Amino acid sequence: MEILFLSLSITFLCYALFCLYNLIHQIRGQSCYLLAYECFKPPEDTKLDRDTCVRIIRRNKNLGLQEYKFLLKAMAKSGIGEHTYAPRSVIEGREECATIEDSLKEVDEIMFETLDRIFKRTGFSPVEIDILVVNITVFSSVSSFAARIINRYKLREDIKVFNLSGTGCSGSIVAIDLVHRLLKTMHKNCLAVVVSTECLSQSWYCGKVTSMMLSNCLFRSGGGCLLLTNNPSLKPNAILRLKHVERTHLGASDEAYGCAMMVEDEQG
Repeated sequence: MEILFLSLSITFLCYALFCLYNLIHQIRGQSCYLLAYECFKPPEDTKLDRDTCVRIIRRNKNLGLQEYKFLLKAMAKSGIGEHTYAPRSVIEGREECATIEDSLKEVDEIMFETLDRIFKRTGFSPVEIDILVVNITVFSSVSSFAARIINRYKLREDIKVFNLSGTGCSGSIVAIDLVHRLLKTMHKNCLAVVVSTECLSQSWYCGKVTSMMLSNCLFRSGGGCLLLTNNPSLKPNAILRLKHVERTHLGASDEAYGCAMMVEDEQG
């Protein structure tokens, strides 16, 4: 009887250890590790130093003295230094007639340069990517920017791909949250790429409504990409581990809903 009891105890203990091992292995497989990131460094001839900003403001014939004063004051208090950058259409004086091609070139340069660097630096091949999430603050194109990346790098047909636009400043957080959730539900050993970028070519405001002028003072060209994984074996190579993402959506509030919108002013 004692031998039977001992055998059952050992069997139960082994089963408990097996379940614990599987649970730990599953939790480890749900981790989200940041392996690498790249930030875009625009060309120096697109830098918005003080003299360039003043020149852009002065050539806007829609502005009066009060608007000039407002813009100069807003620029001085914005906290943005002279090492920021603008789309080439703005630098070349075409902000009032920027085209879709200008927007595509702006985003393509950011996406492809950062992706080229991250693949080269990490040694991973584009065909190893399982998840691709692209977020653009305000601009949307057809075909999507995610499709442009897939076509350029010849990514796999079974890749999980998402193209987010119109999410504004929250776009990066939305993209990271999406990848974090996918890595928890998909099989382990996945690689995910997040590409996040601004697109200002066709969003540069040339009117005289002060609240709409602020976007020109606060937003600049830029972007970057992240390489993430849930592969436990790559943990030693990770820069960071994402433990938690907290998102709150206040779109049900009219005040919050209207805090950032893309519309035309009365002059069109």
